[in-house]
Amino acid sequence: MNSLFQGFLNALKARVVPLWTKIRLFTNPSYLRGEVLRRLIQYFRKLTDVRPKDKNDYYGFFGWLVSKRLAFLIVIAIGMCSAFYITVVQPLSAFTASADGVKTYSYRSIPLRFTDGKVRILAKSKYIAYEGLVSKGTANGMGVLYRKDGSTVYEGQFENNEFNGTGTSYYPTGQTEYVGSFQHNVFSGNGRLYRENGSLEYEGGFLEGMKDGAGVLYDSGSNKVFTGNFSKDHLLYADFLGKSTAEAAGIYTGKKTAYMDEEYFVVDMADIDGLYYGKQSEENLADTVMIEGVYVLKNAFAYGDREYTHIAEIAQLFGEEIYEGNTYLSTSDAVAVHVLNRTEYVLHGDVRGEWEQYLADAVTVNSYDRSYSAYIYTFVQEDMRYTFFCKDRGGKFAMYLIEKQE
Repeated sequence: MNSLFQGFLNALKARVVPLWTKIRLFTNPSYLRGEVLRRLIQYFRKLTDVRPKDKNDYYGFFGWLVSKRLAFLIVIAIGMCSAFYITVVQPLSAFTASADGVKTYSYRSIPLRFTDGKVRILAKSKYIAYEGLVSKGTANGMGVLYRKDGSTVYEGQFENNEFNGTGTSYYPTGQTEYVGSFQHNVFSGNGRLYRENGSLEYEGGFLEGMKDGAGVLYDSGSNKVFTGNFSKDHLLYADFLGKSTAEAAGIYTGKKTAYMDEEYFVVDMADIDGLYYGKQSEENLADTVMIEGVYVLKNAFAYGDREYTHIAEIAQLFGEEIYEGNTYLSTSDAVAVHVLNRTEYVLHGDVRGEWEQYLADAVTVNSYDRSYSAYIYTFVQEDMRYTFFCKDRGGKFAMYLIEKQE
C-alpha cells in the first residue's frame, strides 16, 4: 500500500515540479528581463541578417546583385531618420525669442501648436510671414500677413488662419487696396476699394469679394460718379428706368452729355458706359422727362456671376426672342451708336448726321442717316425687355438696350 502511495506521489511530483519551476521563472523579474532581452536580440539578429540564402533574395541593379533585405533596411532607416528630423529635430529647434520677447516659430513647429499669444511665424523659405496673435498655433485676433519681400498683404483681424473681421489689404506696391470687412479671406460687408494709384474706386457693400448692394462708384480722380445698387461687381443700369431725369442727375454725377431733338432727350453717361433716353413733349421740361430705356455700351451682358458675349448664349439664357431682324435706328439708337463709335468701330461705323454742339455738355441732333440699320434681337425676361444690337444676323453684339415690358 505504501509503495503504491509513494508511486503516486512521485508521478505527481514529476508533473508539478516542472510546472512550479516555470511559474517561479516567469514571476522572477531578473529572468523576465533576460528572456525579453534575449528574444529581442534574436529578433533583431534575424532582421538584420542580410546574408542572402538563395538567388531569389537578390535584386538586380545595373548588373549588380543587391540583397533584398539589406535594401529594405536601408529604405526603412532613411525613412525613420527623415521623419525624425522633420517632425522632431527641425520643429524643436525652429523658434527663437527676440529682444521684444516675441518668439519666432517655424510654420511647422510642434511647440507652435501649443502656443497662445503674440508670435512671429516663419514661412517655408524662412521669411517672417505672420506676426500677431495665435490660439494653439492658429492665427486668431489681430495680426499682419507679409509677402516674401517684406511688404504687407493684410493687416487686421484673423479667425482660424483666415481674414475675418475688419482689416486692410495692400497691393504689392504697398498702396492700400481695401479697407473694411472681410469674411473667409475676401471682401464681405461694407468697405472701401482703392485703385493701385491710390484713388478711391468704390465705397459700399461687398459680397464674396465683389461689389454688391448699395454703393458709390468713383472715377480715377476719386470724384463720385454713381450712387446706386450693385450685384456681383456690376452696377444695375435698370434702376434708372421709371425715374425722372432730375432723379437720374442725383444717381449719376459723372461726365455727361445731353443729346436732343424735337422728341428724344438722351444723356450719355461716359463714366459708366451707359446712356438713357426719354421722350419730350410740350408739356414737360427737360428735367421732368421720364426715363424709358437705358443703353449699356458694352459688348458683354452681365447676368449672375457670368458675362455673355454671343447671341446664342443670350438665347440659351432667356429663351426664344420675341423679335429678330434688321431695323432702322431711332434717335436714341443713333446717339448710342454715335457715342460708341467714338472709341471703337462697331456695327457699320459711325452714324452720319448733323450733331450741333451748342454747349460743352449739350448737343442738338438736327438730322442723322435714317437709312442706317442694325440687326437686333429682342428678349423678354420677367418685366424687362432686352434688345441686343448686332452688325449682322447671329454672332456677337455691340451693345444692348434695357426697357420695361409693357
